Amino acid sequence: MPTSPTPSRSPDRSDPTLTTAAQIGAALPHLLGFHPEQSIICPWLKDRQLVVTQRADAPDDEQFRDYAGALFAPVRALDVDEVIVVYVAQEPAVPDGLVRGVAQECLAPVRLHLHMRGAQIRECSPGHDHGESWRWISTKERQQAAAYFTAKHAPRPARTRQAVAEELSYRPRDGDVETDDRARHRIGLDDLMAALMCSPLRVSADVLRASVCSVAARDAVLWCAARMTVVDRRALLRHLVEALSATAPGRAATIAAATAVVAWLCGDGVRANAAIDRCLIEDPDNYMGTLIAGIARHGVPPSELESLLREMPEESLNSGECRVDEVRPSRYSQ
Repeated sequence: MPTSPTPSRSPDRSDPTLTTAAQIGAALPHLLGFHPEQSIICPWLKDRQLVVTQRADAPDDEQFRDYAGALFAPVRALDVDEVIVVYVAQEPAVPDGLVRGVAQECLAPVRLHLHMRGAQIRECSPGHDHGESWRWISTKERQQAAAYFTAKHAPRPARTRQAVAEELSYRPRDGDVETDDRARHRIGLDDLMAALMCSPLRVSADVLRASVCSVAARDAVLWCAARMTVVDRRALLRHLVEALSATAPGRAATIAAATAVVAWLCGDGVRANAAIDRCLIEDPDNYMGTLIAGIARHGVPPSELESLLREMPEESLNSGECRVDEVRPSRYSQ
């Protein structure tokens, strides 16, 4: 499995592949940046190329089906066609219910289920009797992985959290002068909602950038996003990302919070977390940012968040509670 659309040669001039269980196990610390413990790790692939590597803590109860659903909820937006699932655990066997739950809830075909225990690794497919003998991850395989993944020319995943964070960072556009005068793009709340409820979407990034600077406008965006088609919701996310990247530091907390919520609704956990980071860096006390951070941390499925937003009555959008952000809005309280 090459790890880049244009794989480079390793220092020993051989083409490295991740085709055996031991090679995959040796590569994990380099793909993650640390040695995992009690984790489930999912390298997601497209055309046998690595797109992104996901890691989550292993479950501590037997609600395996619910756990698997929450595990895959943040990555539903990924354009992938298969995945490798590695269970890193000190126990002698992976619960078969967990393996089955992962296989049933996974968004793409699972190419391989592996159980890694220290320096040993073996296959553990659903229904497997776990009689497969352990394979040692040898020093040679570790050295090859270290030499390859740390080399300057080594391929990198197509979508990393750092790259997404940079995408959401402030990038002044050519000829764009940052000013407080955005009147020509700002529209009223009713007009904003009317534009958001059109299908296909009829709202621009400039309008969102100028308008989503109040809590009321932010809530209107989220209220509408929960009622959009999947296609329109993803278009809204693209516009919000563009608007956020055009918003100077110190002014972006509200639109960053909206971007995080819409990204989570789209199943794009990487963008959601990057937007949460920008929101809370600029405004550590931002209530919506804190709320969506908790949702992401606990892996609340996007469908549950969508249901919560759908229950929000429309008449509450223009209430005083929406316009005052100094006090915790009652509908967000715990």
